[in-house]
Amino acid sequence: MNYRIKTLTLTLSLSLISLLLLTTEQKTNANTEESVKANLVYKEAIKNLKNKFYFRTNIDFNKLENKKVKNINDAHKEINVLIKELNDPYTKLLSKEEFKDELNLMRSSFVGIGIKLANVKPFITNVIEDSPAFKEGIQPQDLIVTVNEKDARNLTSIQVSNLLRGDKDSKVTLELQRGNKTLFKTIKREQLNLKNVSSKSLDGDITLIRIDSFIPQNTSSLFREELTKAMSKDIIIDLRNNTGGLFKNAVEIADMFLDNGQIVSTVTKTQKKDEIARPNNLSDSKNSNIIILVNENTASASEILVSALKENKRAIVIGKKTYGKGLIQEVIKLPDESALHITIAAYLTPSGKCINKIGITPDEVINNDKQQLVRAKEILESLNRKEIALGN
Repeated sequence: MNYRIKTLTLTLSLSLISLLLLTTEQKTNANTEESVKANLVYKEAIKNLKNKFYFRTNIDFNKLENKKVKNINDAHKEINVLIKELNDPYTKLLSKEEFKDELNLMRSSFVGIGIKLANVKPFITNVIEDSPAFKEGIQPQDLIVTVNEKDARNLTSIQVSNLLRGDKDSKVTLELQRGNKTLFKTIKREQLNLKNVSSKSLDGDITLIRIDSFIPQNTSSLFREELTKAMSKDIIIDLRNNTGGLFKNAVEIADMFLDNGQIVSTVTKTQKKDEIARPNNLSDSKNSNIIILVNENTASASEILVSALKENKRAIVIGKKTYGKGLIQEVIKLPDESALHITIAAYLTPSGKCINKIGITPDEVINNDKQQLVRAKEILESLNRKEIALGN
């Protein structure tokens, strides 16, 4: 009996040891796999920053390539430390969730409350019509003070966006500053299908086409649809609070109004490339008089379209001086589903100007939003009476 008990005890002990060894081995394998993946992420980021980052830097990328990291968190931490040293606000690491949000925006579908934030402070620059934020009365120029009681005033737009992120039908509470008023809004997040190009007819033979963003991949095709409806009409293109997006959208839309001439030039570390307008079948649009409305939040791809039509004497620009973002980023997917935005080039206007940190001064500077539209209609009426020349 004692023998059997001893045997059983020994068997159990051996089984327990085997289980512990197996568990330890599994953990070791898991740690090894994570370490391998983390180093792939880190090395991929370093390689792309070394080969593609536009500005000169004293960072020794060759030395960094040999560095080892233990896990994904360490990899992201090291990448962010490096990005901070580059001192470029547009080169940044996106988490898996942030990258997923960006891809959803490109597909014009996302979960949220329906607001767009300024590049610097957490001011709301635009509110999507019929979105949860719109229905709650949130307005452009509202300042986000807190998100779920967390202070947001000194956070970047990405950090604020992270706080605003949540599941469909979940709620978020915002403290807003509107002038001297403090407002509190609790808003339910919804699935939003973004239609970022819209148009409407104004008095006379004028069509107002608004582009909210150049991020969605279908922006240029949506614009073409609205433009086709407006054939032979004078056109006002509203780019106010459009902070940019995909480079190709701006080039393709500019090309709809130009038979020839330079649209934009891009300058990378190794080469300069010119985007030249080509004849297309939108012949009526070539004869339309065009006014572009801009403000201090008109940036990036929007400024490419503005400068292309302005400097080719194809449009009159009115409003406020634009933001001044003359740099182009490439989005690089990393092995852990995160992504890297890298500034890979600067762009030059058709006349060879770099507008980065400078912006574009309108042909007529008008600060009042309502007066901008009034003046646009006055200019188009004058053009039709041949009282002024386009582009002067």
